[in-house]
Amino acid sequence: MTTTAVSAPRWYRVGVLPEDVPLAHLMTRSGDLRYRRSACGERESRSWQPLDLTTSELKPCPACVATLSGVSEDRGQLALDLPV
Repeated sequence: MTTTAVSAPRWYRVGVLPEDVPLAHLMTRSGDLRYRRSACGERESRSWQPLDLTTSELKPCPACVATLSGVSEDRGQLALDLPV
């Protein structure tokens, strides 16, 4: 019997512009194998650097996190309009 360990997702730092707030993204293969695309679809790059979020100062991209849980980015926010 073979047991398969479920590995944690690999987070990557992607080249960012100076005015961007750097976030860690989940990167997946793009159609062109030289490139990878972020799970949120916001980033595509040839250069990426693997990160360990437990030791990194970068925060994970909330939209990429939402792809892991199957919950859209805006879910989990509940606004109630109740009379006080």
